[in-house]
Amino acid sequence: MILGLNWTGLLRLPAPLLFLAMALWLRPQLAQLDSDMLSLLGYLPWLLAVLTAILAWQFNGVRYLLLAAITALAYGLVQQRLQVSLDNPAAYEVFTGLSYALPTTCIALLLLPERGIVNGYGLTALATVLGLGLLCGALGPLLPQWFPQQTQWFALRPVDSFILPRASTALFMVAAGAGLGVLLKRNTACEAAILCTLLAMFLILGLLHLDHISISLFIAAGCAQLFSIMRSSHAMAYCDELTGLLGRRALNERLKGLGRRYCLAMLDVDHFKKFNDKYGHDLGDQALKLVASRISKVRGGGTAFRYGGEEFCVVFPRKTASECVEPLEAVREAIADYRMVLRNPGQRPLRQRQGTRRREHMATRTPANTVAVTISLGLAERDEEHITPEDVIRAADAQLYRAKRAGRNRLKY
Repeated sequence: MILGLNWTGLLRLPAPLLFLAMALWLRPQLAQLDSDMLSLLGYLPWLLAVLTAILAWQFNGVRYLLLAAITALAYGLVQQRLQVSLDNPAAYEVFTGLSYALPTTCIALLLLPERGIVNGYGLTALATVLGLGLLCGALGPLLPQWFPQQTQWFALRPVDSFILPRASTALFMVAAGAGLGVLLKRNTACEAAILCTLLAMFLILGLLHLDHISISLFIAAGCAQLFSIMRSSHAMAYCDELTGLLGRRALNERLKGLGRRYCLAMLDVDHFKKFNDKYGHDLGDQALKLVASRISKVRGGGTAFRYGGEEFCVVFPRKTASECVEPLEAVREAIADYRMVLRNPGQRPLRQRQGTRRREHMATRTPANTVAVTISLGLAERDEEHITPEDVIRAADAQLYRAKRAGRNRLKY
């Protein structure tokens, strides 16, 4: 985290952008296909939009559903209404409307929180975003009339071989900037899909005079959306939503691939039920996030998993127990030394920068309204007595209970 932004979110972009690059590279090759093959290929964007919508419905993702719907609507308009000269008044109105509606709806999707489809919020979001797109599409062609002194901003073909007006280009740039900001803030696959779709729409409208540009890039946008939603579903299946660590399913698969030498550590938050009862579940969740963030940084080649509740597991492949003690002790001490500040919700800073400054100030002293958590750890390695991963987990659990009986906040192996 730098400046409150998660810069690893940029790693979500290369795969979707690769679809666009491949589409641009393959576009000239489409001229070699016969008319029947091109006609079949023209149905592919529809199929990809339907598949994305089905998965979005399955995973209750209103933003993916809206993105698929907007892409399908745009593709239909481009194919049915923009395959003629833009000197045609009807085609000009559709093109201009799309040039404002698409970036505006993408901005709305970026700012929209994900709260599901089949509820009042989801239906309102669907109606609002689609209504906003229709409104922008209707008002876009009227802008040159409202601002007659700025006609150069609304003129088509502002430069050679590029059709999109300056005003629309500026709106696309604003949407792209918003997309990058939200991606770095939320770090989810949906933002990457929206950004990729936004770029595809920009290139389609700007380079509409090129042969097969719409088919190739709409296919690329659909592939990027489908890839992103499948990536999101993988994260839902394998990652723990609260802590961000890999979950139990991922652990079970990891255990199947371990060799003949490895160690497993079981970690448990001490007195967590009492902590929850005394301070509330919100602070309990913060404690679990704290523990997870420290465990995720374990050295020695270990990988952290959330095992369940307040229990975690760390897998050390190709390590002996003695090699794992120092990294685990460092994690235990880091958690024990951290002080969580108890805040009144009404006193919480409105801005993140204020909160950061306050935490930096608090780090120089130990306020009275703080609380700490500790963990107990049990470590076991595979040997002749403990052959299977289940045996090693049971042995690590037994050591964990030894650590608790010995006073907690310690490691036993």
